[in-house]
Amino acid sequence: MTPTLCQRYLGSRRATLLGIGIAAAVCAWLLGLDPRRLVEGSSLKLAGEFFAAAFQPAFDYESPVDGAPPFLLVAFQSVLITLRFALLAMTVAVPCGMVLTLFATTAWWPNVSNRPWLRAILRIIYVTTRAIMAFARSIHELIWGLLFITAVGLSSEAGVIAVAIPFSGILAKIYSEMLEEHARDSQEALEAIGADSFSAFFFGLIPRALPDLVSYTFYRLECALRTAAVFGFIGIETIGYRIKVSSDEFHYREIWTYLYLLFTAVALIEWWGASIRKRLRN
Repeated sequence: MTPTLCQRYLGSRRATLLGIGIAAAVCAWLLGLDPRRLVEGSSLKLAGEFFAAAFQPAFDYESPVDGAPPFLLVAFQSVLITLRFALLAMTVAVPCGMVLTLFATTAWWPNVSNRPWLRAILRIIYVTTRAIMAFARSIHELIWGLLFITAVGLSSEAGVIAVAIPFSGILAKIYSEMLEEHARDSQEALEAIGADSFSAFFFGLIPRALPDLVSYTFYRLECALRTAAVFGFIGIETIGYRIKVSSDEFHYREIWTYLYLLFTAVALIEWWGASIRKRLRN
């Protein structure tokens, strides 16, 4: 095949990078981005104060209030509420994602070459499930949250459902793609000795893919924790709510205390997931 002029002088990789750069420049122009706005007025001064506070996190209220519970107690309770929120959302999303995965993958399909009617049914189920997954994840969890809060009021239940819906679709998409792309030698070996296609899928493919599935599940748990924190900005009392209150009062040292606690929670989740993956691989 004769190379194009672009490929001859730039190469396919350079042409791709150039195309991405041009697209980014066009998007920036259309959005009216202007880096000078970052240094206008007191922007640099406020940014400097904020980042300087990172070296002096608060251990007490910057503006003490009579009768208020201890600051660190409030901070730890807030991060625990955020963690419980994320765990509860994932306990709903993971089973729903698994069910959707079963109908969104062809890895367990039997040989239906001589049964076109069965292949047509499986294909309809597959396409329908994929459409449901795409719809669930196409709407951001914050938008789902606003919809449910409008419908049932400001509550943790509304937030949990709002996270569980898009996360179910995201988990199902990644789970199904992992199963589709994973090596199938164990599955094929079981089928060769007489196992049916579903049993070979369940006992041959899933155990091989399980460490990767667990790894991605813990990543989504980290995402759920961050989302739960963001939900605090719309009124649900996670750690994000505390960050918003402190931000409104320009208490930057308090904000950094909350951020460090949130980082610690994410680090603990990473450690937990890594230890489980290590046991599964051994």
